[in-house]
Formats: sequence, C-alpha cells, structure tokens
Amino acid sequence: MSDIPMVELILGEAMQPAVVVEARVEVASIPELIREAPGLLVPEGAVPLAQSINFLAVGDGFQVIENPASFRTAYEAQIAKEDPDTPWSEGVVRLIDYGVPDFDQISAPNWTGEALVFFARDTFTGLPYRVQIALGQGDASLSEQDYSALELFDIEEDEAASAEPVEMSAEDRAFLEEMSGAKPAD
Repeated sequence: MSDIPMVELILGEAMQPAVVVEARVEVASIPELIREAPGLLVPEGAVPLAQSINFLAVGDGFQVIENPASFRTAYEAQIAKEDPDTPWSEGVVRLIDYGVPDFDQISAPNWTGEALVFFARDTFTGLPYRVQIALGQGDASLSEQDYSALELFDIEEDEAASAEPVEMSAEDRAFLEEMSGAKPAD
C-alpha cells in the first residue's frame, strides 16, 4: 500500500474552495493538487482525490458518495418518510417527486484507465450524479456541467421497505436529517 497524502478541504482566500496537502501547501486547482499530491493517483487514493477534486470544482454543492450502500439506505429512508399524496410545493425538495436511480450503477470512487470516476450527491436535492475526469492531462479541470445526472425511475410501492438495512455514514445521516428535518432512527 502506498502513502496516501493527507488532505484538508478549506475555504481559502476570498472564501474560494482550496485543499491543504500534508498541512504544508494550499492548492486551488486540480493541476496544482496533482502536482503537490501525486500520491493520490493510486487506487487507494481514489476517495480523498475525488473529495478534493469535487470540492475544488463545485465547493459544497455536491458531496462524494463514498459508501453506495449507505447512500441507498439514506435515500430510501427519506422516500419512505415522504407522503406521495402531499401536493408539490415550491421550495420543498422531495425525492419522491424525482424517483430512484439504479443504485447498482453507483460505486465508490475508482479508476477507469487514466480517468477517476466517482458519484456525488447534489447537496440541495439529494440526487446522485456521475463524474468522470481524465487526470493524465496536465490541465485537468472540472465544472458543474461535467456532473451527469443519473436516470431516475418511478418509485414502486414496496421499494423502500424491501431494502436490507445498512448502517448509514455520518454524511448520509446528515443528508437524511437535512431532507426530513428529523433525526433518523438507529
């Protein structure tokens, strides 16, 4: 196993997203990140690399899905709490109004050749997106337009009830609390 550099996501000058590498240097772009932390370019570094790239690209607008099973549990728990008979209301985000993704498509951050592939949840809507960025180029960049929404399917009546319970990550627990305004049951 290689040495994975420690990274910290911060708001830098002018409140712009930045990443501190090994508590020694602050970077504000993907090429700088790759130059200062080449140790992230290994399979074991996929999660911190995805988190760093995501943060540099879109700040806290999206959150990397590290644990697909935990994300699924939180998503389905939120849908189970939503009343399908409640009419749509402006400013109220309900997953039930959108549908469900094919959860089998969602994976933890990983490499496909020279491209990093990860899935991220929109922090406002809770909907999942797929992201792929080629890092073999010295000028790699990413923007919100590079986030591809997953296809969503109609919700079946028993779908949330049929899922096996999985312990939720802290991030997914916070997502569920934010979406429902209540704390999930343990």
